[in-house]
Parts: sequence; structure tokens; C-alpha cells
Amino acid sequence: MKLLPFELKKMLFSKKLFYLMLLLVAGVVLLFLRNVIFESYVEKEERQRIESLVQASQSNFRMHQQTLAQDPENEEVQKLQQINAPLLDRLYELRMLVTTEDWQYKLTVENDALEYIKEYKEEGGDFPLTYKEIDHQFALHEKLLEEDVRPEHDTYSKTLPNFMKMVINLLVNFGTIIIILLLVGDIMSSEFENRSIQLLFMQPLQRTHILTSKFWTSIVSYLVTVGLILGTVMIVGLIFGEKGTFDYPMVMEKNNVITFMTVWEYMILALVVASVTVFLIISLALLYSLFFKHTLSTLFVLLATLLAGYALTTFISWETFAWFNPFQYLRPQDMIMYQNDRVWYQGIPVILLMTIICYVIARQKIKSSKVD
Repeated sequence: MKLLPFELKKMLFSKKLFYLMLLLVAGVVLLFLRNVIFESYVEKEERQRIESLVQASQSNFRMHQQTLAQDPENEEVQKLQQINAPLLDRLYELRMLVTTEDWQYKLTVENDALEYIKEYKEEGGDFPLTYKEIDHQFALHEKLLEEDVRPEHDTYSKTLPNFMKMVINLLVNFGTIIIILLLVGDIMSSEFENRSIQLLFMQPLQRTHILTSKFWTSIVSYLVTVGLILGTVMIVGLIFGEKGTFDYPMVMEKNNVITFMTVWEYMILALVVASVTVFLIISLALLYSLFFKHTLSTLFVLLATLLAGYALTTFISWETFAWFNPFQYLRPQDMIMYQNDRVWYQGIPVILLMTIICYVIARQKIKSSKVD
């Protein structure tokens, strides 16, 4: 009995996978439609963002005037007012440029405003932007101008590369976990629940082959699903979207220095670390299935393990711990974009090691497994 082809055929032609794929395709299409529908919202959001900066500068201007009316010789406030006056002029101009097609000039004006805001804060003034936000926005604008690349909205872009990046972000930040749980959460436990495992145990094959076939079937199913998502994004983006560029820059920090990563590089790294984490989840699911032999119990313990791992990642900031934490890529975006005193690949060795350990334990466990 050729078990792996049998398991693959059973999974790939199952109604569960078919309906999941339909749902994912529909989800990608609806996301793109949302971006088209919310195109006017992007302009409204931009107006609101700039208006909030204008109002902050106007408020500071009135405050400085009141202070100087009472204390005309206040040199500190005079200095702040000298910086805020041209800042307000830049913000007024920026407000007029919201709908302009001359995006290069708009970015130049905005960077002028950001420089004034940073100087204003350095002189002790208050403004609703952090230094980090100022530096990141300024650096990105400079890079876009240097590369002659039109800026795109992080969430509502219609260009193929940026839309694909948005879909991959949704996928790798818990999306892969949901998909893999739906796909293979019961791949072994259901065999115990409906007692079909008895038939497999009676076949002239080693029990460990059952586990191996389940493991590789799960991986292939995951890869097929991800391939379908990316294929749908490509088709929708090429037919209905805009061309864009996969060299679109993304601001990242490396050793506390601002640098850049292209959309293409980010997507590759995100898929790599998310996929490695999926391998660990698959091995955990198989191992727990052999211990609990019930789908709900298996999923409950598996989710509890992942939540505990995520909590460890969130609350333990010890740098060295990152080399031993197999759950750090449950939300990989920050791990990739903020590589301060760490590197993006540091969790991969321990994840692969944990995957192997869980798989080996599962192989030993299935040898003695019985149907209750």
C-alpha cells in the first residue's frame, strides 16, 4: 500500500480543502475590491492626517502668542515661534497638495515640514509625532524620491507588489496558523475518533510510515494553499491592479540604524519564517493527536501551547532568549523590520530542532498507540 500518495489524494481532493480554497480565493478578491472601494477613503484619511498636524501647529502658534504677550522677552518661546511659523506655512501648503499628481513636490514639502517638527521638538516644543515616526517618514520619503517610486498606502494599495505584501502580512500574522489548523488539525486525531486507524494498523506497513505520510501530506497541503493564495493575488493584481514595483522600499531598523528592505525581500523572509513555524505546528499537532486522540482536545492543547509561546515572546525581552524561543515568528513582521541587536533568522535553528524532536517523539509514540 503506497500510503503517501493515498494520503495526498485524500487531502487534496477533500471537500474541506476545496471549500477552504474557495474561501481564500473569495477573500483575496474581496480584499482587492475593498481597496478599490476605499480609494476615496485614502484621500480622506490623508486630509485628516495633515489637518491634525495643522491644528497642532496652530494651537502652538496661539499658545506662543499668548505667552509672548505676557512675557515679550521670553527667548525660549521666541525661538519656538520662529520655528513654528515656517512649519505652519509648510503644513498649509501640504494641505493644498493632498490631491496633486506632483507627488515628488508633495514629499519634498512634507519632508521640509518634518525637519521643522523635529527641530521644534528638539527645542522643547510639543508636537503629536514621535522622533521615531519623524525619522521613519523622512527616510522613506527620501528613498522614494531617490528611487523615483510613487508612494503607496500601506493598507489600500492597488499595485500588485504592495497588494501582495498586504495579503502576505495577513497570511503570516496568524493567518498561516488558522489555515494549518483548519487543514491538518484533525489529520491524525480523526483517524482515532472514527477508528479508521485500525485499518491502517492492520496494513502491512510500519506504523511510523503512517506518521510520515501525515506529516508530508500536511506540508504539501500547506504549500498548495499558499501557492493558491499567491496565484490568486497575481491574477487579480495583473488584470485589475496597477503595475508598481517589487523594489518598493520599506523602512526597517538594523542595529538601531534606519535602513531599507524591498517589498520582495520582505515577502520572501516573511514566508520563510512563517513556513518554518508551520512545520513546528504540524509536528506538534501530530504529537498531541497521538496523546489525546480527540480533535477538540488536540486543538485546545495546541492553541494553548501557541498562546503560551506568544506570551513568552511578548513579555521576555532578554536578547539571548530569542535564540531559544521557537514561537517568536507567530507574528513575524516586527522580527523582520526591527532587527535591533538580533537577526531575522535567529529563531529558525531552534524551530527546526523542536520540529525534529516532536516528530521523533511522535514516531515512538505511534508504535505503542492503541485505539481506545
